[in-house]
Amino acid sequence: MASKPKKTITGVPLIILEILQKHPEGLNIEQIREIGKFEGQQHLDRRVRDLDPHFIIERTRSGTHTIYRLNGERPEGDYDYDVISKNLRAKILTRDGRRCRMCGKTIDEDFVKLHIDHKIPREWGGLTVEENLWSLCSGCNEGKKNYFASFDPELMNSVLGHASVHRRIAEILRLKLGKWVDCDLIEFVANFDDYQADWNKRLRELRYFDFQIESKNQKIGKRTLSYYRLNNWPENQPADLTAAARAFERKRASTNKLKNIPGA
Repeated sequence: MASKPKKTITGVPLIILEILQKHPEGLNIEQIREIGKFEGQQHLDRRVRDLDPHFIIERTRSGTHTIYRLNGERPEGDYDYDVISKNLRAKILTRDGRRCRMCGKTIDEDFVKLHIDHKIPREWGGLTVEENLWSLCSGCNEGKKNYFASFDPELMNSVLGHASVHRRIAEILRLKLGKWVDCDLIEFVANFDDYQADWNKRLRELRYFDFQIESKNQKIGKRTLSYYRLNNWPENQPADLTAAARAFERKRASTNKLKNIPGA
């Protein structure tokens, strides 16, 4: 690949770019780490993402690894460079009542600094639009970033790409098959495309189709968090879980109605 490094790219991202140019077949993050001698560099995948505004980096899965392949320079205007303007920031703060949307602390009462944050991280395809912005205090904003950094952006893009809320919940549980997943992450995934007032019910409805889901509660500070664990991946599950769940509910409601009719 003959793409020339751009002047705005320096440091570790520049070294990664040069490595990918020399390996058009693609490399996983550990191979990049070894070639670049990045033993002490944490979150190397973030440095790869620093190239995204300038270059097309193809990502494919190979077993448990993500393979990064350089596919040339990104056309001008092909990336969401939008920044949050002062007017947009003021609009979001006013809409949110100058209150952190996660912990509820306010500028006036708690003297916190509020940041305008992307609900769906840009790395997961989130855009700089009003619907994807919210107000977070410094503590919640940093905690959210650290938490989301532990997830593979490509996998999360795949999860959030499903239109069905049931499928999104099922997929995030599948990614952590056999492990406990906290309610905050499941709620986030459930509400990605359309707000779910009762996302817990959507999760319970997966059990109609032989999803074996355990639950437990754990007190963390002043909060009691719910955790869920998927212990299997049903082979004969419906392709459209949401449509199937609605059909199941209608059939059950009809059956219960007949049971309550005298002489039926």
